[in-house]
Parts: sequence; C-alpha cells; structure tokens
Amino acid sequence: MRPRFSILNILIALVGVALLVFTIRRVGWSEVVSGVTSVGWWFLAVLALGAARMACRARAWMVCANDSQLRFRDTFGAMIAADALGNLTPLGLLASEPTKILMTRSRVSTVTSVASVTIENAFYTVSVLVVLLAGTWFFFQRADVPPALEQIAEVIVAAIVVAAVAGLWIARRQPAVLSRFAPFVTRLAGRTAVPAAALREVESRIYGVLTWPLGRLVHVGAWEVLFHVAAVAEVWLVLRLLPGAAAATLVDAFLLESAGRFVTIAFKFIPYRLGIDEAGSGAVAQVIGIGPAAGVTLALVRRLRILVLNAIGLVRLARV
Repeated sequence: MRPRFSILNILIALVGVALLVFTIRRVGWSEVVSGVTSVGWWFLAVLALGAARMACRARAWMVCANDSQLRFRDTFGAMIAADALGNLTPLGLLASEPTKILMTRSRVSTVTSVASVTIENAFYTVSVLVVLLAGTWFFFQRADVPPALEQIAEVIVAAIVVAAVAGLWIARRQPAVLSRFAPFVTRLAGRTAVPAAALREVESRIYGVLTWPLGRLVHVGAWEVLFHVAAVAEVWLVLRLLPGAAAATLVDAFLLESAGRFVTIAFKFIPYRLGIDEAGSGAVAQVIGIGPAAGVTLALVRRLRILVLNAIGLVRLARV
C-alpha cells in the first residue's frame, strides 16, 4: 500500500506542477513576476494576517475547551503544526485534527481535547458554509457567469443545503456515533481499548453545545468571523498592491476568498493544492473583471505565506 500511496502522491504532484506552469504561462510570466515583486516587504503584513487567522481559531478552540489549563501558546502552536501536516499530506483532516489532540494532551484530558477540537471544527464549518453561500450569491450578482462556473456554484449551494439538513438532523437526533463505532475509534486512536465511558463523555460534551449560554456561543462565533475577516483583509491587501488590481474592492476580495475556501475544501486531499489554487483564483479573477494575472499572483503570494507558516509549524511539531 505504501509504494502505491507514494506513487500516487508523485503523480498528483506532477499534475499539479504541470497545471501551475500552464496557468502561469497562459496569463504571462512577466505579469506574474511583476505582481509578486510589487508585494515586496508588504509580505510581512500578509504573513501577519495569516498568523492572525490561526490565532482566531486557536482562541475559538480555547473557548470551546473552557479549561484554564489550555493556554493560547498551546492551541496556537498546535494549530499551525496541524495545518502544516494537513497541507503536506493527502490525509487532510485525518492528519491535522489528531495532531491538535496529541499536542495538547499534556495540558488537558483527552476527552476535553477531542470534544473541544470537534466542537471548534463544527463552528468553523458553519462559518465556512455561510461564507460559501454569501460568496455564491455575490458571484451571481456581480458577474456574467459561464456555464461551467454556474454548475460549480450550483454544486456549492446544493452541498450547503445538504450540510444544513444533516446538521439539523444530528442536532435533533443526537446519534451515538462514537459509541456505536467504538472498535473503529479504538483502532484510529491506536490503543488496545478506548473506554466506553470516555466515548460517551465526548459525545455528551459535543451535544452539550446546544445548552451553552448565548454569550459563549457568540464568543466562539465571533472568533470564527474574525478568521474570515482577516482572510478577506489579506486578499484585499494583496490585490491593492498589484499593478492591475489596485482598484479592487472588498467585495472582489470576498469573492476571491470564498472561491479559495471552496477550492481548499474540495481539493484538501491534494498536498498544497498545487496548481489548483492558481487556476481557480485566475478563473474567478477573470470573471469578476480583475484579470487572471492578478488572481494567479494572489494565489502564489498566499501559497508563499502558507509555506512560511507551515515551516514554523513543522519546527513547533519537531520540538514536541
């Protein structure tokens, strides 16, 4: 299995590189290079906004855990390390989320860690669905959408509706998923046995969100909203620095960010979404009138930011 897995990774990487080269050549090497160069030292601000996004989710995680032993530096370090593993491997969430749990096990109980990570991811997922839905609506209002992109937008809306229905069903029925699949959870945890009481406690804490005070719900939600605000600010800043996109508005930035969020979710299994981010961002930028070169350059600058933060995350992981 491992040799096949490695070959598949190599093939995916080669396809990604080919797509990246094709996309850049199509919009023009000189325009892309000029755009990246124009960012200059402002890249530090882009990097700071990227780190701020991780910090927002780390704070949301702390509120979900509601444990004084879980410090910000613990959650932030675990967040950037988990993001690095999630981007480096095709496993995505299967690599990133267990990393968060493992890196905080010395501060809080496994039950608290698993429950809080799951709850924070649920809040984050809801916020992403809202962003995707709003982005799709703005996209239809703003541009003359080609048939291919219109079909993608319809898929997004359909997926959001399905996710909303599933979420309502889960909230109403509160199925004992972990308890029912205890053997699978045990194998996933790499232990000989996971106590049934621990699984029931995790489920109880997750479903207990429905009884949280309004203030706590708003607190978590506010951090998730700030995550997306920082993301849009990052896109807007980069666009304002590019020669051909200086007139870009916050709506343009929001459209590109929502499209990028969809690409991240749909192609999470591809390490770093090599070539896909650039192609998708260039296509959306062209439709909304900014120009494909600006979209491709934006994706490249953000990729560089991801690489820097991931390098920091891997260093943090190595020190555990």
